Amino acid sequence: MGLIHRLVRRMAHRVYVWSWRARYWWLDTHAGAQAHVVACCLGVLVVAAQFVHLSVAALNPQPLREQHSVIWWVVYLIVALVAAAVSIALRPKVENKPADQVTGQTTEDGQSVKRYWGTHWIEDEFLLAWKITGRDPIKASGGK
Repeated sequence: MGLIHRLVRRMAHRVYVWSWRARYWWLDTHAGAQAHVVACCLGVLVVAAQFVHLSVAALNPQPLREQHSVIWWVVYLIVALVAAAVSIALRPKVENKPADQVTGQTTEDGQSVKRYWGTHWIEDEFLLAWKITGRDPIKASGGK
């Protein structure tokens, strides 16, 4: 059991390392940027080939068979509409609080600001100022 466990862990580590190496190559190197261009060109070629295949199939229709087919995009549209209706019905109701009911933290007059240099664990919090923002609409004269 120990041998299999070590082999699995080693393989998992190798997969992890190689995935990060592939990510670095794809995102941070010049060769990765060239690979982006090649992948884009291949995608365009696939789309063009599918378009040509679709055009040829449309020009040479197959003989009609006694088979009823389902138009799948209609089914997907119905499922999407039902899912949207359910998500709208189940979303939480938002209650807007008026601006005057919002209360902020209080400060003590005359308290000085402590300056910390480096990393410290602070037990007490000190609030220098409090202002309610985001309630007033932005209005600009527009130079008129």
